[in-house]
Amino acid sequence: MGNLVRSAYCVERHPHYALRTTRYVLLFIALLLSACRSSNLPELSPEQIVQQSAVRMNELAGFRFDISRDGAAAYLDPDKVLSFRRATGAYVAPDKAIATVRIIGPGVITDVDVVTIAETQWQTNVATGEWEELPPNWGFNPAVLFDDEVGLQAILTADLTNLQLNEPQNLKESGGPDQLLYHLTGDATGERLYEMSGGLIGPQPVTVQLWIAPETFELVRVVVNEPEPDAGEASIWQVDFMNFGEVIEIEPPLNE
Repeated sequence: MGNLVRSAYCVERHPHYALRTTRYVLLFIALLLSACRSSNLPELSPEQIVQQSAVRMNELAGFRFDISRDGAAAYLDPDKVLSFRRATGAYVAPDKAIATVRIIGPGVITDVDVVTIAETQWQTNVATGEWEELPPNWGFNPAVLFDDEVGLQAILTADLTNLQLNEPQNLKESGGPDQLLYHLTGDATGERLYEMSGGLIGPQPVTVQLWIAPETFELVRVVVNEPEPDAGEASIWQVDFMNFGEVIEIEPPLNE
């Protein structure tokens, strides 16, 4: 009780006492929060983070992915009849992938299955559901997304400019992992994106956002914003990665 009275007396007679105490408390809290941020997210330049992410993604034996598109149509066929909506699947290094692709056509929204092994690609027929081998440069080839020369790793190491490191973010509310991630923004040239996506993205420059895990440098999410064309609407592509290191068996499909 005596200590409480003395403290009240000091505050009343010396108002600067309370002010100094408050400042000390706030300073301590700020230092504590700063220490927590430093331990969770090591201080690296945007270029260092991206380079280490490219190395890590290239080392992985496999992972799963989820690709979605909003905005302007992205056509899968030369006649511009079938457009891409989303794809979920798995990649196995160095050149295998399997995915279920949602496509939109005149009066129809349906899913088709895709298998890619090296240069050969199969897809289930929209009408019959039977597997058929696709001609070159036709359809959605998920394996090319991770090709050494034109895939995401190459884009990370060679095609990004104006990189900026923003405040770390947690993507739990938008379906991502419940952890703080590096969040980077920048620009990317569109030529390699155009080749990687089979003409679905680019070739004009685009803006990108990257979310990268701080300890493993695994690329968790990429968002690509294509500029609005002269007529029409812009496209927004989002690619999520998960199950890093997972390897599944991918073999040529057989019709029953």
